[in-house]
Amino acid sequence: MVQQRIVGPGAVRAVGRLTIMEITTRPITANETVSFREAIMAGFGEDLDDEDFPPEWFADLIPLDRTVAAFDGDLIVGTLAGFPFEVTVPGGALVPMAGTTVVTVAPTHRRRGVLSTMMREHLDDGVRRGEPLVGLWASESLIYGRFGFGVATEHDEIELDQQRVSVEGDAGSVRFVDVDEAMQLFPPIYDEERRRRPGMLSRSQKWWEHLFQDPRSRRRGFSSLRLALAETAGVGDGYAIYRQKADWETGFPNGTVSVRELIAPTAAAHTGLWRFLSSIDLFPQIKYWNLPVDDALRWKVPDHRRVTRRRWDALYLRILNVVQALEARTYSVDGTLRFTVADAFLPEADGSFELTVAGGGGVCRRIEGTATDLRLDAADLASLYLGGHSAIALAGAGRIRGTHDAVTVAGRMFRGDVEPWCEEVF
Repeated sequence: MVQQRIVGPGAVRAVGRLTIMEITTRPITANETVSFREAIMAGFGEDLDDEDFPPEWFADLIPLDRTVAAFDGDLIVGTLAGFPFEVTVPGGALVPMAGTTVVTVAPTHRRRGVLSTMMREHLDDGVRRGEPLVGLWASESLIYGRFGFGVATEHDEIELDQQRVSVEGDAGSVRFVDVDEAMQLFPPIYDEERRRRPGMLSRSQKWWEHLFQDPRSRRRGFSSLRLALAETAGVGDGYAIYRQKADWETGFPNGTVSVRELIAPTAAAHTGLWRFLSSIDLFPQIKYWNLPVDDALRWKVPDHRRVTRRRWDALYLRILNVVQALEARTYSVDGTLRFTVADAFLPEADGSFELTVAGGGGVCRRIEGTATDLRLDAADLASLYLGGHSAIALAGAGRIRGTHDAVTVAGRMFRGDVEPWCEEVF
C-alpha cells in the first residue's frame, strides 16, 4: 500500500502567509493498534473498552495490511479497515469481498478529503488483491453512494406480542446447548442456509469464537446469550441466539426476548424456533432486528398485522471488477444485455459491457462505445447484483436509463428466487 498525502487547512507548513498541513495515509503497524482502536471508538463518540472491543478481536479478524489510517503528524485522525470476507451470490458461489469497517474521521479533520483518500486506498487494495466486490453497512445512508456503493440487501426489523400470535405449522423440538456444543452444531446449519441465500458471509472458526464471546459490557441490560437448537428426528436443523430482559413495571410480566440471530434452513426448524421464542413465560415481547424480507414468519401467523415490520437498508455493495463479478453469479433468464456503467470515483472501472447468459451462466466482456441497451451508475449495478431489487423500479426513479424492453430483460435476468440477506453488521 503506497503512502498517500492529503493537503488541507492547518498549521504545519508555511507557504508565504498561508499555512497548510499534510495528512498521510497508510496501514498501521503492530505497535499502533491501541491508538488505532482508540481513534475508532472516539470516532463513534465512545471510549475504548478492552472488554467490549477486545484486542484479540482486532488481531484475529482484521489483518494489519488491510487497515488504513490517516495521520496528522503522529496523531491518527481517520480510520478504515477491511475484513477478508467471501459473500454468497446468486447460484451459491462464494465470491471474495472486502468488508469495509470502522470508518471514522476525527471531527477536527472533516471536509478535507480524508475519507475520500482512505476509501480510494482501500478500493485500490481490493483491486490489487483481485477482489471483485467490497461491502459495508452504513452508519449514515447518505455517505457511500458517492463512492459507488449501492444498497444490495434490506432487512425487516420486527416485533410481535406472544399474547396475540400463534405460529402455525409442523415443528420439531428445541433444546438449549452450551457454547462448546454450539461451536460444533451451529456452523454446518449456518453453511446450509448460506449456500442458498445471496448476501450471506463466510465465517471462519475465529469469527464463530468471537460471536459466542459474551462480556457483560455488550449486554446493555439484557441477559447473557441463550443458545437454542432446533431438532427434527434428533438432527439439528436450525438455531436461535437471543437475550432476555425482564420488565414488571406494569404490574404484569412484560419481558422482552431480543433475537441476535435465527438460522433455519428447514420449515420445521423455522416453525419450531419461532413457536418456542413466542411462548417463553414472562417474556411476551419478541424483537428481531434483522429478519430476511422474504421470511415465512408472517405467513405462519394467522393475523399478519401482529408481526410489525419496519424495513431498513442493510448491506451496501461496491463492484470493483464488473466482468469478474457478473461472471461469478447465475441468472434467471437467458439473453444478451449491453450496458454502460458510469463510475465517477473509479473511472478506470467504468465502460461498456456485454453480458450473454445461456443456461443460467453468464459471460461478460468489455465492448467499445456507449451504444448500449442500458446506462447506469456503478452504485445501481451493485444494487441489482444480488437480485434483491427491481430494475423497473430503479428505472422509474431515473437511476437506470434505457428502453422499457431492455430494462425488463435486465430485471428478469438479475432477479433471484431467494431474496438476498446479510446476517450481521460488520
